Amino acid sequence: MAEPKDGDGFVTLSAALTGYDSASLWATGCLPEYRRQVAAVAGPALMARLEAAGMDLAALPPGPALDGAARELVLADHDLGPLARSLIQLWYLGQWTPMPADWVERNGAKREDVARILSPRAYREGLVWDAIGAHPMGAKQQGFGAWAEEPPVTPEEAR
Repeated sequence: MAEPKDGDGFVTLSAALTGYDSASLWATGCLPEYRRQVAAVAGPALMARLEAAGMDLAALPPGPALDGAARELVLADHDLGPLARSLIQLWYLGQWTPMPADWVERNGAKREDVARILSPRAYREGLVWDAIGAHPMGAKQQGFGAWAEEPPVTPEEAR
């Protein structure tokens, strides 16, 4: 087995939290920017814990066991949970959601912990657009006449 590289735990954790595979997350081009944002808010100790939890999750196959472990290891933790919830919103919306007041009291305020869209790319590559079968308004056009056609049928609708 190969030695984990710096950030592997972050990628694995992100995949577990979003339901997208690591290749899809890398394909957005946002992964390094998102990791920097989380690290700036979390600080070295919490970032190490977050990435270690991601590496623990890497051993599990996708499915209910992985979902349960992510909830137990990360989302239920009083320090990692708020970071993970903001990370989920970051992946889906391209927007950072600040930490709650009790988290800030325990871990300190950070200059980077402000509500904002991280970058134009973060907006364009938000997972929400794929999840709803749409495109980011004003950023990725579908092509001439696209609005005249019916939206694609999802697998759930086909049943």
